[in-house]
Amino acid sequence: METQEAYKELGLDPSASDAQIKASWRRLVAAWHPDRNAAAEAGGRMQRINKAYQHIRQMRDSSDGAQGAEGGAPDGPDPQWAAPASTAAQPDAPRSTHVRTVRLSLEDAVLGCTRTLRGQVSHTCDACLGKGQQILAQACATCRGSGSVRKAALFGWLWHEEACAQCGGDGRQRSPCAPCEGRGERHVAYRRRVRFPAGVRAGHVLSVPASRYGDMDIGLELHVEIESHALFSLDGEGVLRCEMPVNGYAWMAGRWVDVPTPTGLQQMRLNRDALVYRLSGQGFPATPRGIRGDYIVKVLPVFAAQDDSASSALLDQLIAASSRTVEADTALPLGAWQRSVRRWHAKHKESARDD
Repeated sequence: METQEAYKELGLDPSASDAQIKASWRRLVAAWHPDRNAAAEAGGRMQRINKAYQHIRQMRDSSDGAQGAEGGAPDGPDPQWAAPASTAAQPDAPRSTHVRTVRLSLEDAVLGCTRTLRGQVSHTCDACLGKGQQILAQACATCRGSGSVRKAALFGWLWHEEACAQCGGDGRQRSPCAPCEGRGERHVAYRRRVRFPAGVRAGHVLSVPASRYGDMDIGLELHVEIESHALFSLDGEGVLRCEMPVNGYAWMAGRWVDVPTPTGLQQMRLNRDALVYRLSGQGFPATPRGIRGDYIVKVLPVFAAQDDSASSALLDQLIAASSRTVEADTALPLGAWQRSVRRWHAKHKESARDD
């Protein structure tokens, strides 16, 4: 079948979307299925409809596969989907796109991760078109093919006819649909192993190409959410930040401290002249699969309470030792200042005695 002929069979033109093609196919199947249409040409028309749909799906799947391999999914970053252990999607199988939310930790969003997703999709049974029954060639045993049954009224004196409940009034025998076990819909379980790229953010929508599960092709539309973190935060510009309290005396002394990062603890040297530090290459990727940006760490120096007698005694010792050191060094401004103060004070006292 030629492509133009296939589109004409479905009553569409080549600009139709995938959703329009599928909707037209389902509408025509419902109208021309031999179980619902008694016309002599119903069987042949049904074959042409399915053949046209298969031709268009094969053509579009081949085109989409080439585009996906080169440019990725059009509606979000392509996360290098791992193929499931099943066969590739078939164009003549019913299709479904399962929309679900996936919550990632901030570390997983920064570094990338692999998740195994499991779920179940329900779809209308194609064998019975959702009715849960299949029409057989035999006449209905209840009404013997007439489509109606006689019912007694007024104590059996009068009779009237009504549609046969067993066959729905068309006189053909029915049996529960075997593929769906009479439910009218079928349930298909899936299991996909999915790779999320480093740098995926909240609000991203990732598309997983459809693959065959049982008798159905299932694709996934994944809406990403990022869980809040106890230590890190991601601002609106995509910068990873952390505010951490540190010992005030360690900060003053320029000591090393352990800083939490998405990959674990990292040593960082404090500087009493700085409260904000920038760790290069330890932050959030600027783009999916991109280079990691800077990680901003803000320290909050914490000092002991003023009424802590033990700390006060130690501080007095530190001040006394420091004073002796700075006074001995003439190059330090504090020592020069204290010597000037002592000379001024001695001169002031001598002047006061002379008066």
